[in-house]
Amino acid sequence: MIQKSQWIILPYEIAKDLPGIRLSPPGVIPQRDRRARWIGDYSFYCVNEDTLPLAPKDSMQFGHALDRYLRELLLADPKLGPVEQLKIDIGDGFYRCNVSIPDIPKLGLVFPVADDEEKLVAFPLVLPMGW
Repeated sequence: MIQKSQWIILPYEIAKDLPGIRLSPPGVIPQRDRRARWIGDYSFYCVNEDTLPLAPKDSMQFGHALDRYLRELLLADPKLGPVEQLKIDIGDGFYRCNVSIPDIPKLGLVFPVADDEEKLVAFPLVLPMGW
């Protein structure tokens, strides 16, 4: 994630003075047959509650995806030929919406380190998965 310019890591001693900083705890979601996914608990410090729902309600339609997909297959016009399908991994597709610079400190995550190591904070430069 760092090599893809999606996150930046700063020492806590520098990050603690950023205006509007909020630090949330990280979590890990286990994935079957894949590496675990690192997430942030943005219910901490009311980050989720402070998010403005600006997108139209119809823009995010995750429920009943299989039903909608099968419906489109069923209703496809046979005059256009057989339906062709493509399977791709869109795992990184959601990490491309830039976070506005003043909002980056609001999405800080405490970075796990050993007790004897310098405290670090991770900041997303693009919207984290699931936001």
